[in-house]
Amino acid sequence: MPLEAAGGGKSYKGISSPSPDKNDLINQPLSASQLKVPLKMIFQRVVQARLFHGGSWTLAGSTQTPGTVARTIASLQPSFVTGLVRLADHGELSNAEVEGFNGVRSEVLKTSKACRFDVVINAGADESGDLFVRRMNEITLRIHPDAWTFYIAPDDTSVNPDLFEDGIAYAHTQGQMVGYDGPLSLIPEGVDYIVIRSWQLQVNRKELDFLRTKQRVPMIVEVPTTFGSKPSPEAIAYVREMSSAQRSEVLTRLAENQNSWGYHFAYPIFYPTYPARQAFDVTKDNLLLVTIRSLLTRFN
Repeated sequence: MPLEAAGGGKSYKGISSPSPDKNDLINQPLSASQLKVPLKMIFQRVVQARLFHGGSWTLAGSTQTPGTVARTIASLQPSFVTGLVRLADHGELSNAEVEGFNGVRSEVLKTSKACRFDVVINAGADESGDLFVRRMNEITLRIHPDAWTFYIAPDDTSVNPDLFEDGIAYAHTQGQMVGYDGPLSLIPEGVDYIVIRSWQLQVNRKELDFLRTKQRVPMIVEVPTTFGSKPSPEAIAYVREMSSAQRSEVLTRLAENQNSWGYHFAYPIFYPTYPARQAFDVTKDNLLLVTIRSLLTRFN
């Protein structure tokens, strides 16, 4: 059974000054009126890029810079950019992370003014809800993300309900969405979107249909990546073993099914990661980049 966070939550007035009426949103997704745009528009064109992972620049050894990355992402006219920063489990954001995140967002917003950006945070950390919220607040003060994707390792069997309840409550008082990326049996109440991993590089439609009967929020399908220090077999195959044509075939299948199956596909641009903190750079695969541009035009 999915974990259900209980209780009315906290106001967090000591941390910020949210509007009192926003406290009513605790443990339920933000509405389209609160987000000031229909959810379908937010997730119309999802692009995935991992530039910093645990404080490390993922494109080391290449000629890529935050500026070149920003121009590539902006050219795709995304409505939602996910995964730019996968936060380290401890410590503060580095200046490089802040400048990279803000630089990419600024460039994208020049042409896609309504685009939203998340950061990925480990919600499986062994800490209290109060400490988790304090960290979220520190990050918000520096980069003001539009959303948080709460990550739980695929093999975890439980989550800290207070951490989820308090984290979702805080985010919603700031008008920020919360996504969930983890075991589908542990989805908490109140998240605004759910990440579905395409294990074996495909989507299980029966599982998706069943999940939709329980959850009334957008589903984002992402390709598998390296979790912690352990790469998935699919990530190894995608990065190291497949040809450009084979990768294009995988992404085409995932893209063309999204409308009829009811999910949003996250197009991997600087993703997945393999090894642990090195991102696959689609700009080095001309056929795949052309394929992604074509798919975005056809299906998004």
